Amino acid sequence: MDLSQPHTYQVPRPWLYAGTCSWIPFKEGQGLRLSGPFNIEPGVLGAKPRTVSLRLWYRTPLTALLGARSFIGGERGVAFTLSGSDGVVALRDDPTPELDRVPVYVLDAKQAGAYYLQPKDKT
Repeated sequence: MDLSQPHTYQVPRPWLYAGTCSWIPFKEGQGLRLSGPFNIEPGVLGAKPRTVSLRLWYRTPLTALLGARSFIGGERGVAFTLSGSDGVVALRDDPTPELDRVPVYVLDAKQAGAYYLQPKDKT
């Protein structure tokens, strides 16, 4: 993700409309919790996926308040694969050619579509 280049807004995937985001309290390990249904969408998603892979670039509320430009996970962010049988698998330094080709959805207060995944508390 090149932060120096402008990002164009693309129409979100159907699952993004129902997605939610919240900060995990420090007593529970801290981090970002994303959740939402993966419903069948005629003409787009004919069946529920067996696995879902995603890459996240995010800053904690504290680092955002301090104006830090770096992301959790560095330039490549943090990549995960989720499945019903294995749960969440962090991809760490594994190659992710499929993720490298998919659109990036910028969810930022200054971007169109920012309301999809906003933390409940901005503290």
